[in-house]
Parts: sequence; structure tokens; C-alpha cells
Amino acid sequence: MAKMNKVNQKSCKTPPFEINQPDKDDDDTNPGTCKIAVQENSKDLRKVFNDPIHGHIELHPLLVKIIDTPQFQRLRNIKQLGGIYFVYPGASHNRFEHSIGVAHLAGELAKALKVKQLEQIKPLEELKELKELKKLKPLELEQLKKLQNLTPQDLKELQELMPEDLEKLKKLQNSKPEDLEKLKAEELEDLKKLVELENLGFTKLEKLKKLQNSKSEGLEKLNPEDLKMLQRFKPKDVEKFEKLERLDELKKSLISDQDVLCVQIAGLCHDLGHGPFSHFFDGMFMDAIKRDKKGKEEWRHEKASIEMFKHLLDQNGLKEVMKKYGLKVDEDGTDLVFIEEMIKKPQDEKPQNDAAQDNEHQNNDASTKWPYKGREEKKSFLYEIVSNKNTGIDVDKFDYFARDCHHLGIPNSFDHQRFVMFARVCDVEEDRKKTKHICSRDKESANLYDIFQQRLSIHRRACQHKIKMAVEIMLKDALILVDDHPDFKIKSSKGEMLNISQANGDMEAYTKLTDHVFERILHYQEGRKEPSSEEERKKEQDLEQAREILKRVMERDLYRCVGQAKKKSGEEIKERLKNLVNDIQEDGKDRDEVNNVTLTYNMGNEKSITKEYSYDKENSKTPEDKKKEKKEALEKIKEDLEGKLSECSPDDKFEVIDVTLDYGMENDDPLIKAYFYRKDNPDKGEPIPKSDVFSVLPDWFSDEMLRVYWKNPKELTDEQIKTKEEEFKKVFNDWCKENGYKDLNKEVPSAGRATSGNE
Repeated sequence: MAKMNKVNQKSCKTPPFEINQPDKDDDDTNPGTCKIAVQENSKDLRKVFNDPIHGHIELHPLLVKIIDTPQFQRLRNIKQLGGIYFVYPGASHNRFEHSIGVAHLAGELAKALKVKQLEQIKPLEELKELKELKKLKPLELEQLKKLQNLTPQDLKELQELMPEDLEKLKKLQNSKPEDLEKLKAEELEDLKKLVELENLGFTKLEKLKKLQNSKSEGLEKLNPEDLKMLQRFKPKDVEKFEKLERLDELKKSLISDQDVLCVQIAGLCHDLGHGPFSHFFDGMFMDAIKRDKKGKEEWRHEKASIEMFKHLLDQNGLKEVMKKYGLKVDEDGTDLVFIEEMIKKPQDEKPQNDAAQDNEHQNNDASTKWPYKGREEKKSFLYEIVSNKNTGIDVDKFDYFARDCHHLGIPNSFDHQRFVMFARVCDVEEDRKKTKHICSRDKESANLYDIFQQRLSIHRRACQHKIKMAVEIMLKDALILVDDHPDFKIKSSKGEMLNISQANGDMEAYTKLTDHVFERILHYQEGRKEPSSEEERKKEQDLEQAREILKRVMERDLYRCVGQAKKKSGEEIKERLKNLVNDIQEDGKDRDEVNNVTLTYNMGNEKSITKEYSYDKENSKTPEDKKKEKKEALEKIKEDLEGKLSECSPDDKFEVIDVTLDYGMENDDPLIKAYFYRKDNPDKGEPIPKSDVFSVLPDWFSDEMLRVYWKNPKELTDEQIKTKEEEFKKVFNDWCKENGYKDLNKEVPSAGRATSGNE
């Protein structure tokens, strides 16, 4: 497990996440507080939280004010791992403490990066006396560089042009500043004869052009200004000037106190939009609602997090408090926009046609519009702290790895403190332009794969656990049954009564929706008056069925996993080869380099697979289209399998779910977009070949399988259940043979009534 800061339980006897800062009424005899050395009666004090993962966490007063709101406190009642609590009894932690942990780590990483930025700036600050160089125009600076780079060979070719001045020019180039000061005034005046070069004849001018096109390319003329520059500045001065330019660039990208505060707020509020049982709500439940009601828009919690954040600020008057701490939060305020963009990335990333942007990237043929408004592109690395869309390496994962593993009781192989220690902001040549990214040391590349291996381990052992999935399917069925029940509707800000599935569209209603909905259904009042209409009777029947489902969960009489399968190796390899070909063809499509590809995969003892693929440039698909197409194909496979099982037993109901185990980037290498710096060049980030990391890394980074759950009736006996299971497993096995899947039933024990532990 990652190293964790030890906390002194004797010095501060507070439960986890109790605010330890004393109020004015607290005294030394209060056992629930710890005194902090601060000014008496100050209302803007940082407060300390005692966290089992990170030890004592000190948070900014603004963060504490956000925490002390109903909208944030709601997270105390949303389980971090959803249905996993029904499998791992230690997984009782909630989104509340995770969010505070992410805010803490976001601040720690931002501050660590700033320290390293200041280390880069410090040696350059000594160059401020060279301000005169900064007044030079780009053309003048380029001329100076070319003059200083003239070699003896260059001078030899110039001999025919200016024999009288040759020795003086050589003397000027090779002189030290103190030597230049000793030159006589008449000698300096003679050097001005170089101006006569402007009046050269055609033949000699052609010779000069030849020289310009070789080692003095871009030098059009030598004039008095050139001489003045030669007398005053040497090559080392130009080198210092370029360092000054670097200094300006570093200062513009330097992390400010406002940046740190915004990053912490984004980390604190990034999960405000989670619904009951976290990912269950915006995943399994909302996806089922979408299918049942033929909805088109896909909803995810990040969207609701932004809406809830806005609602939180408005309802609690916190915008004025944010202004007090120097944040810009008025309409279109950059800091408010910045926080929202860190929570959810803007969708608009179309190529830039704006003239100003074209001018800014005039030397960049591949320039695209910077999609963010909260911060300029020179601070692009800030968007990689809370939620890194490029590599997936971010403080959100750092906290949930450590926290989830702690509560699940499984090892955590990744040490986030070591990552923070080696992280720094570097320049990266990307898409033919220079960008800034958070980079790690090259020797850490192998350790970074531990992040994704740890993610895979958590998903395999917990998030995709077969019993956890059975619990969540049952919970989903129960919520759908009561979704539009009048007694479970939630009042909106406009006074409308919303279904459970509609509450995420109104933040006042959504604030009231937490894991407590489980208990409300389970213990809903009995003995109410008889329904007076057929519609009411139907609603009551649905409610009673939902209650029975949740009672079965509490009694551990779960839906049973009767089948699990993955594609056979040959079929899987064919598909992967096809995906590889698509990638190759996509890379070469604009250059017409790829038309047909033939690939052969040696399968060891099995015969080789050779496949030829053609590329249709006109009908090539975008990644979004391919993803949608794959999802639709998977839905058809699931429907076909459910249909086969229903034919076998029409009275029984089944649900087929797809399980994906990957490194977080589907089938892509997660570090393909990661950059690393070397010890001898700590300011430049570069990609690192996979071959330089490990020779045992997987060829593919994802694995997919299907699971079949039988929604077995409660009244069946164990013997009846066993008989039916055998029948369904046979049908499932036959389907697998027909469709190129490998039946894993023999390898996976069935989930159900007899299972009471984690396995």
C-alpha cells in the first residue's frame, strides 16, 4: 500500500473529518477540538481535518465555507463504491471524504509544481540588467546572431568584397569587451565602411547572396546599426537574451495563488453531481432509463457537478466570498469558468479560423483552437491536475486508489507522494508547437504503469465483482419500478414534482436525492388506504415489487450469474488486428499512404491468422462513430443472447451486461500521451518508447467479457434453482459456440444465495 502519513490520535481525539479549528466558544477543556495557533477571534482561519489516508489536512477558509453547505454535505450520504459495500464490508466510505482528499492533493501538487517553477526562474532573475537587448526587434536580433556566427571561412569569402576592412572585422569578432574599449575612435569609425556593402556591384552582390544562403542565411545587409551591435554585444550576450525570453515565458506560466485556490475548489467540487450509489446512478440506472424511454442524450455526473456547483454558490452567497479572496467570479469571470472547465472539459475543439489565433500560431500548421477560456494555453498543464484527459494521471485517482484500497483491504502498489516529488512543468514539442505538460522523471516511467495496473486491480476485484453487479442490477430494477411513483417524486425549484430520473435536471431536487432512497423504498409505510383507481393499483404493485427486490438484497437472495464469456482467442485477435489496421490507415489517410494492409498473427500452437483489409477513405469513421458503432453492435449481441435464453424459459427474465477491464484508456497504452524529462534536461518533456520501460508490458490494454444474470423468482427452492441454472448454462454454452465466445462458467463460481463473503 502507498505510504500514509501517521496521525497522532492522542493529541486530537476527533472522528475522521471533524473540523478541528476552535470557535470562539471553544476552550481547552473541549475534548473534541485541537487548538491551532492563530489570531484570536479571526473568522478567516484555515481549518484542519483528520483524515485516515492523508493525516491532518489543512484547508483554505473558502474551501471550508463550501464544505459547510447542504449541497456539499449531501455527499456524506453517497457511497463512494456503490454496491461494493454489499460485498466488502469495509467499503463504507463516501464521496464526502474523497472530495476533501482530492482538494488536498490538488493543492499539494499545484504547490509542488510552483516550487519547481520558482527554481527554474531563480537563476534567470540575475539577467535583468540585459534589458537593452529586449529592445531589439526580431530582425535586428537575427542579424546580430548571423554576424556573430561568421566563421573564418566566411571572412575569406568576404575578402574580395572588403580587403581593407577584413582585419578590423576579424579583430572585432575575436575581441573581448575590454579590448573593444581600447580601440581608437578612428578605428571604430573606419568600421563604418562596411556600409559600402550596400553599394556593391552585381557580381560581388551575387557572392554575398551565396554567403547569405549558406552560413549567413537571412542577412540582407550590413549597416551602422549592425556595427553598433557588434561593438556592444557578443554571442554570450545573445544567449543571455534568450534566457531572458525564457524568464518572461516562465513568469507568464507561473502558478499563482489564485490558480492554486481554483484547482483546490475544482478538486473539492468535482463529484458534486454524483447521484445515489455514485457511478451506479449515471451508469446502469440512467442508461436503463434512456433505453426504456428511448432517450438520446447521454448523461454523466460531471455535467451535474457543474450545475450543482453553480447552485451551491448561488444558494449560499459564496460568490462574494470568492471575490474577497481575489477570484474573478462575475459573469464570464475567468476563475469561475476555469473551475468548471477543470471539472468537465469543454466539447468545442474545432479547428481555429480566428485571425488572432492564426497570428499567434502562424508557424504552426497543425494549430487548433484552444478549447478553454479560464486559463490561457501557457497554463495548459493546470488542466491535468484534477482530471487529466490526456493520460488519466491525476489527483482524483491518487486519492481513490489510496482510499478505496484502504477500505477494501487490498494492497495499493502506487505511491502518489513519489509522483508529486518528481513532477514538474516542462516544455513539450507536440503537434508542431510547444506546449506545457506535467512531466515525470524518465526513470519513473515503469512506476507510472503501476497507476493503471492498480486501477485494473480495483476494477477486477471490486468494481466489476459479479456479486456487486448483481446487487446493482436489483437496485436498478427497484428504482425503475418506483421512478414515477407519486410518493417518490421530488419537488423542484419551480414547484414541479419530478421523477427520480428527472431530478438531475433541477439542483434543488437533486440535492435531496441520495443513497437514502434505498431505505425509503425498503421501509416505505405500510397499511395505507386502498388505491382508488387502476393506475394507483398498478403503482402500488410496482412499489411492492420494488420493496421485495430490496428485501432480497438485504437477505442476500440475489440474482444469479449463470454465464460468463469472452471472445475466443482467434476471434479476439482478428478484431484486434482489424482495429490495428484501422489505426494504421487512419494515420496515413491524409497522405494516401495506405490502401490495403495484410497482417499475420502467429498464435503459437494454433495456426497463424492472416487477414487482408482494404481502406475506404470516403467512408472512414471518426473515433466517436466507431465507439457508437461498437456500442450498438454490443447491444445487438446482448439482445440476441437474452432472446435465446428467453426462448428456453419464457417466464424467466435475464439481463446481459458487458464487463470491460482496462487501463483507463480503452485499448490504448495509457502512457502514449505521457511525457518525461531527463536529469540532464529537466525543462524538456519527451515521450518514452514502451521498449525502454518493460519488455513484459501487455500488447493490448483491455479485456472484455459478457455476464448473464438470471432474475430468479424468490419462491423457487434450491433444487429448482439448480436445475434451471444447469439448463440456462447449457443454452449459454451453445450460444457461445455459435458466436465465437469462450464459456467461462467452469472458471467462475455462481453468485447467489449461498455466497456470503467477498468471493
